[in-house]
Amino acid sequence: LLYVGAVATVAITRRPPPSVIRGTATSPLLATGVALLWFSVGVGWLLFFNVYRIHVDMSALGDAAFQAFSGGYTRRLPIVVLPYGATCLVWTLALWSTPARISRRTVWSIATLQIVSIASTPWAAGAQDAMHDHGYSADAYRQLQTAHLVRTLAITISAVWALAEAWRVPKPDGQAPTDRARQMISPVRPTTEA
Repeated sequence: LLYVGAVATVAITRRPPPSVIRGTATSPLLATGVALLWFSVGVGWLLFFNVYRIHVDMSALGDAAFQAFSGGYTRRLPIVVLPYGATCLVWTLALWSTPARISRRTVWSIATLQIVSIASTPWAAGAQDAMHDHGYSADAYRQLQTAHLVRTLAITISAVWALAEAWRVPKPDGQAPTDRARQMISPVRPTTEA
């Protein structure tokens, strides 16, 4: 709803949403958003390459083993879903904040990618439901992996973009991070005056 409200505000007023989160609160909000994105990247790829592939292995052992694994996975889902939900919440809240180290354009892009990741969730959940109700099928597994790949790619692109943007923005003293690094590496040579 925060995202829809921001989009509606922009469409009606042709200006950014009003800054509800201002000043010193913006930087910690964005830092939390970047940290949560990277946590979600790790969890997303772990699920894609490891956990969801266990469905195939468990189905080879029979329906009872598969259902036991599937039930255990579903009961433990809050440990994945709650940080993911917090990530989406933080980036949609950032639409209502003043720009800080990450530009408004990038915040909009990241929030939009989070909405894309949310939009892919019903297909993954539908596949999980189908496997829970009818047992393992290659079609349901393919649907689960495809939906989860879309979600994980959207989150990964968001995380890389957020980190690159935060790194690129000039520091308050006007120097870009790379300029400051060059100064730290190259020794300062004293000037001799005649």
